[in-house]
Amino acid sequence: MRLSDMLSLPQKVILALILLSTLSLAQGRESIIAADFYRDEVTLVPGDRLKISYVDIGPQGNPIEKISIVEVRHDGTIFHELLKVIYVQNLTIKQIEELINVKLSEFFTQPQAVVSIISKSTNKVFLWGGVNQVGVYEVTPGTRIAEFIIQRGGVTADADISKITLTRKDGTVVIFNLERYLFTNEEVNNVELRNEDKIIVPRIVMKDEYARLSKGYILQAGNVIEIAINELSIMDKNPAKPENYIIDQEGNIFHRRFGLVRLGGLSVDKAQSTIADMAKKYYREPIVTIDVVELTSRSVFVFGEVNRPGIYPIEGNIRLAEFLANIGGLTQKADLRKIIVTREDGKPVTFDLDEYLFERRDDKNIYLENGDRIIVLSRSRGFFVNLAEKVQPFSTLFQIVSTILTIYMIFTYK
Repeated sequence: MRLSDMLSLPQKVILALILLSTLSLAQGRESIIAADFYRDEVTLVPGDRLKISYVDIGPQGNPIEKISIVEVRHDGTIFHELLKVIYVQNLTIKQIEELINVKLSEFFTQPQAVVSIISKSTNKVFLWGGVNQVGVYEVTPGTRIAEFIIQRGGVTADADISKITLTRKDGTVVIFNLERYLFTNEEVNNVELRNEDKIIVPRIVMKDEYARLSKGYILQAGNVIEIAINELSIMDKNPAKPENYIIDQEGNIFHRRFGLVRLGGLSVDKAQSTIADMAKKYYREPIVTIDVVELTSRSVFVFGEVNRPGIYPIEGNIRLAEFLANIGGLTQKADLRKIIVTREDGKPVTFDLDEYLFERRDDKNIYLENGDRIIVLSRSRGFFVNLAEKVQPFSTLFQIVSTILTIYMIFTYK
């Protein structure tokens, strides 16, 4: 039997009233919580609309409620007909009520102003760079940069999420490392967005990709490098501005703080360690980053028995054997044992590719230099060489015939 069948009509009415009162109390509790949150947590920004009410005394001495609807202006102020200009930006509702009551106390005894939000303005944020959805977006107050980027479709494959730049209306710049936030959950610089913030997600340019993948690259004369020295404790909040240096013909740079520093012939990793050791005189925990901004502009000339003779640019440290393979290799007439490289200093170098390939003499595989002229000679084409090449197809047949004749003569003259 159901409970409703067991109750009389008056009992049903009482039960219904109890349920309604319980529901009303629960809804009221939620409303109080929401109201407390808005009063104590939510701050005002330009565009918010407020309702301000207080009790005044009418001409006949009777109380009259005064109500004003105001909007937070672009400079963070509101204008009240009695209190005039009041600065309210970034204040909570509770703080504004206290401020207005202080100002009303000049006119009334124990004023009780009530402030409420009619409509909340949304912040407009500019998003650009290596993201999937570039544009201007409205965001609710309290939204942080990491959540905003993820909610708007995330970043592209070539985005550098370690150097996201946020520029504020007042010119303040914040550098946010989304990569660190994702993998360590550190909230450093995961700031709340404000109106008119500009978020730029940079893309990985070639120099960054080169630096990441080739820390073993050997620095050499003509390289333009970018050096940044940061203090570990503040590098996220206040990163140092990188400086450019050119490696001279002796392999040196002249650093503005350390003077003459020899980096030519060092790998990028080793160069970073060298600068870091010097920086310990000035920094507690120096973090040095060296990026190759521009590789040396160099070229070599290729002549002779190669499949693609011509002038070729070279980048980085490349050896002769790899270079010849990259341009298409040698012709069938090439003399592998005598490849000549003439250099700007006038000293020719002879390279034996046959020895390199079959005897693995890697130490003979020279590095190319700017202006090298590579001559791949043809094998000697004398009479006997040509005759040998023509006779070569018949050599096997000749050996078989001579063997048979030799055996025949042995058995015949026994």
